[in-house]
Amino acid sequence: MKARQPWIRRALAWALCGVCGLLAAAVLTPSAPARAPTHTNPLALRPAPPASDPLVGARWFVDHGDDAQRQMRIWRRTGEVAWANILAKLADEPQTEHFGSFSFNIRASVRRYMESVRRGTVPILATYDLPHLGCTHTSDTPAQSGAFRGWIHAFAHGIGDRRAVVFLEEDALITVGCLSHAGLAVRMSELDYATRTLGNLPHTVTYLDAGAADGDPSPGRIASLLRRAGVRHIRGFFLNSSHFDWTNNELRYGNRVAKILHAHFVVSTSENGRGPLHPPDRVKNGNEILCNPPGRGLGPRPTTDTGDPLADAFMWIGIPGRSDGQCHPGDPPGGTWFPAYALELATNANGRLGPGAPSQPY
Repeated sequence: MKARQPWIRRALAWALCGVCGLLAAAVLTPSAPARAPTHTNPLALRPAPPASDPLVGARWFVDHGDDAQRQMRIWRRTGEVAWANILAKLADEPQTEHFGSFSFNIRASVRRYMESVRRGTVPILATYDLPHLGCTHTSDTPAQSGAFRGWIHAFAHGIGDRRAVVFLEEDALITVGCLSHAGLAVRMSELDYATRTLGNLPHTVTYLDAGAADGDPSPGRIASLLRRAGVRHIRGFFLNSSHFDWTNNELRYGNRVAKILHAHFVVSTSENGRGPLHPPDRVKNGNEILCNPPGRGLGPRPTTDTGDPLADAFMWIGIPGRSDGQCHPGDPPGGTWFPAYALELATNANGRLGPGAPSQPY
């Protein structure tokens, strides 16, 4: 297993914002927003969704100011109409807005974004605030834990009573292998605070990151971590946000975890239309290449029609078209919009669920 490395700027910004988080933790009250969630129809959809899936019928927010939309408009202005039309496969789908330690004044940032959402649509948000600094990082300090709790509290208040779907803390569980025993207990406590806080929001549906099927092959181990992290406070978990694994593999794995927990899950399909790219030495280099692997494509479009009673949706949780790092000559830094890679993903888009499934061109 090889988890995707976090962006360098995330780590730097986290360090710079530690004082901000501590101030937030000191100023804000430690309790979560008090109003209880509406479990039967948390997104207040009309008509109400079936009890089995609170996402059914939601109209998802498409941000016409994001990188893909801007790039599409630039190419049309400069006469690259064919490229723009290909990129529309990416740009016209609902994307996930990410917030983390790189987001300054998180409460105001989230509130501004929520206020930009068009009436009648539901935004999709993700968080990445916990530090994932490799095997030299064995435990968060009390100051770091306090900063994270303050950050989560501010993030939740930025959402408030508005409708949202939240994917909580990408890489939160797939990176815990190097934590000490005490450090793991701290991480579980941090996540339990986050799930309790977001679980109390009245119109938010939250899922906690559970890695990927080709990351940790033990459903029992991941289920145990999810239980300790407080998954019972929220809707369930999500998979494959930083991997390119086939959707069918994630569905099988997700079902094994979900049945242990009596929970539901979401699969990220943003970049898995051509499946993973395996390295020559999988023992040494991990099960798949995660840093701008060539030849990949957009996967199944966001939908609640998954064909699986425990899988609430396929969604694009990872941001297709942003660089994972300077993996090859000419690649931009991690987190930077990468037009050439975005165009490659859109060109290779395929909605099939696995290598043996029929091709599903866009």
